[in-house]
Order: sequence, then structure tokens, then C-alpha cells
Amino acid sequence: MDIFSAKGVSFPNAYPKVIGSQARVDLPMQTSDARHMQPGSTPTNPERVTEGFAAALGEALGRVESLDVRSQDLTARAVYEPDSVEAHEVVLAAEKARFALNLTKTVTDGLIRGYQSLTNPR
Repeated sequence: MDIFSAKGVSFPNAYPKVIGSQARVDLPMQTSDARHMQPGSTPTNPERVTEGFAAALGEALGRVESLDVRSQDLTARAVYEPDSVEAHEVVLAAEKARFALNLTKTVTDGLIRGYQSLTNPR
């Protein structure tokens, strides 16, 4: 971590420069608590191809549904067992589910408008 001690700003050659000292301190991050973020699993392979559009759409909707189910589960746990879940986990799960549902609705509306414009004879 870089620590700066600034005393002011000078403008040599018309460019601002901080006047002061700089020190570097290496502090190891300790992740001893189970609630700390742990390294996740490897991301899915972007080269993976699904069987078709219907399979890809079904998989995406399944992920949206799982986010919604997790949000509902955490909300219920927060109500019935408040000590078993952190408040920020409930809020984050609810926002992820809300965002996924809004994105799904937006994409669906766009697909419907595109289909209607293609099938509407003018």
C-alpha cells in the first residue's frame, strides 16, 4: 500500500505535482473469517455452445429463477431467523434478482417488438 504525505501542490512546467513524501507498506490481507470473500470457481467456458436458442433461453431463465428463489429464501430466513443471515446478503440477493428480472423483461420486450415489426406488413 502506498502512503502519501502531501504538503501542497506545485506547478512546474504548467503540470500539477504533489509536494510531499511517499512510503510503501506491504500489509498482508487476512481472510480468516468465513464471511470474507473466498476465491470463486473458474468461470464457465465462453467457447461452450448450447444446443440451440431454446436451450440457451431456458438456461438463462433458469439462472434468473434461481436468483429469485435465493432472494426469497434469504428474505424468509431474515424474517424467521435473523441471526442466521447478514442484512447485506439479503439486500444484495434482492437487488441481483430485481436486476435479472428487469433485464429479462427488457430483452423480452425487445424480442416481441422485433417480431411484431417483422410480421407487421407495411
